[in-house]
Amino acid sequence: MKKVLILLLSMVMVCSLLTGCGSSTTKETEGTATGNTDNTNAKEPTKAATENIGELTIGFSTGASGTAFRTILENDFKTVADEYKAAGRLKDYKIVNNVTNWDASEQANIIRDFINDSDIDVIMVNPNSPTDLNGVLAEAVAAGKQVVVLDCEVDVDGVLCVSIDHYNWSKKAAEWICNELGSGTAIQIYGGDGHPANNDRINGTYDTLKDYPDIDLIADTTGGWDNQVAKEATTQILGSGVNVDAVFTQDSMAAGVLSAFMDLNKVPKVMFGELGTQFIKEVVELKEKGTEIKFCTQPNPPGIAASALRLAVNVSEGKEFKDGVIGGHFGNGYYYPVNAWYTQDNLDELQTMIADKADDWLYSEYLTEDQALKLFK
Repeated sequence: MKKVLILLLSMVMVCSLLTGCGSSTTKETEGTATGNTDNTNAKEPTKAATENIGELTIGFSTGASGTAFRTILENDFKTVADEYKAAGRLKDYKIVNNVTNWDASEQANIIRDFINDSDIDVIMVNPNSPTDLNGVLAEAVAAGKQVVVLDCEVDVDGVLCVSIDHYNWSKKAAEWICNELGSGTAIQIYGGDGHPANNDRINGTYDTLKDYPDIDLIADTTGGWDNQVAKEATTQILGSGVNVDAVFTQDSMAAGVLSAFMDLNKVPKVMFGELGTQFIKEVVELKEKGTEIKFCTQPNPPGIAASALRLAVNVSEGKEFKDGVIGGHFGNGYYYPVNAWYTQDNLDELQTMIADKADDWLYSEYLTEDQALKLFK
């Protein structure tokens, strides 16, 4: 039985504001629900009461801002929204960020403002809680709004959830790390406390570790989906004198985690890394010094907001999903199938990928319009 030492780290969540949005890459995908999908109780989302194409207005509550991921998420959303406006399919959109990142009460007030705004037909939300916003989301559905939750899932009738399968996303990386390590010590630097996507990812790691009794998780703490916060958390762990063989972490934190190791002239044997410029540059720097590190990387695509927007607009125009597309934890979700997966064996390819990218670039992918249309009857 693995012993989990919970390190209680007192820190302030700071936003490392990484300017520049990076470019977004759209990858080909079949666009069908994948992973933990149960279609037996699939529920169709409520459709906004819009009769004329082009009269649709969308309100988007992001829940947080200031990180590279959130910046790219917003820009991918804007790219598709502006595409729809130019095509005459969308009238307007409003993006409202939380003043206090991850605060569910503040976000509930933003959603209520959208409910009371007669111009808003569709409310899109990246929720800061798996349950605390369910009441206000139900209010939005009852008010006749089409409601789309993105980047996670909630159990609210009439809501469409558009997300990757965060549990299996995490489990895939955790299984790879455990197979490579075999035995030793590990730490987990996870994302935003209480966020439903983060909860699923943590469970993916925990469930994987049950099958690897020779791997001890010796520290488990938040990095807030922020490289600087993740670096500070890792530095405190390493400063306690423990030996760390492996790192389980998520997007927007791996570069900070690895930087903490490098500052102390240490390197984990194996870890997860975000698919972005900073982490890849660090791995290249280690290789040039003759130090090898095993890693796996896959994106949590910021473009999930753009994918969700495509589905929201098409649903609002009266289209119905094909059988088998909607499923997920609560029968109201579409799982975007992530395409990209790389390891240290692809380092040359990754170097080429980041050659002309800004330091805050993160890989993104999202549905094309043709791919979105294939999901509908």
